[in-house]
Amino acid sequence: MPSLRSLLERLTDDRLRAATLVGVASIPVTLVLALDAIPRDGVGIGGLSPTIPLLAAGLFVGYYYHDRPIASRRAGVRTGLVGSVGVLAVSVADLVTTLGFESPAMTAVTVALFLVEIVLGAVFMAVLTMASAIVGAWIAGELARVHDPATPRAERERPVDDSQWWLPIVVYVLATPLVLLFVFWIVPDGGPGVIVAVLLLFCLVFAAVATVMAFVKDAGTLVDARAAWQPLSVAYVAGPVGVYALVYLVASLRQSIHPPGDAMYGFVVALWASSLVYLINRHRYVGTP
Repeated sequence: MPSLRSLLERLTDDRLRAATLVGVASIPVTLVLALDAIPRDGVGIGGLSPTIPLLAAGLFVGYYYHDRPIASRRAGVRTGLVGSVGVLAVSVADLVTTLGFESPAMTAVTVALFLVEIVLGAVFMAVLTMASAIVGAWIAGELARVHDPATPRAERERPVDDSQWWLPIVVYVLATPLVLLFVFWIVPDGGPGVIVAVLLLFCLVFAAVATVMAFVKDAGTLVDARAAWQPLSVAYVAGPVGVYALVYLVASLRQSIHPPGDAMYGFVVALWASSLVYLINRHRYVGTP
């Protein structure tokens, strides 16, 4: 078990100062997103949106620390613990809005459970941000490997056929219209169809993440192989991210019930268009798919 002195040294490690500052910077953004999620009747605060700043912070921290002495995952944990203050503040606001409707006995039980939730919530936020930081470090490493001119050519060159990372992109292009068609036009208002629609949307989100990873991996293979077409994967991801930000802004200005949800739909559709353009260019210049 680490001593108190070693624990203090780890908490005050100057190498994690940037990770700490990023976590602090995420707190006000978390609170703003939580305020956007307040329903019109004023009861209930928060939702999924407060976790978005920590995910973004984790990606940034992972990218920043990928080539530094401190491990990216450790920096992600620091950012998550600091940034969890904002998420926990949202949870406190949720608790306050519900306590007035409980009996004294239930209030005591709710508060006791909430104290446990605070600890578990901080741990969950730290793990979530650490995972995001690992992804950010991986993306940074892939981009550095692809564009590092110091890497010997013999180590960089690989046959184009070595990459099968275009397959997840094809799956995403084919599946996205079918899922959206089912969710918005086929699924009934109630019953098991709603559960199926929710599961399909979750699967679509995971497919979108896999597609972003596939962009990075496939583009790296094409660059290594000195293919006739060497795409920059960031360009195909930046467009959908920009659409997400734009839709979120417009939805907030129009006082939408849940701007993050609207923005996610915009991201999914924009990523589908970006994926389609990528596959068309890949087929035109490389021959596959």
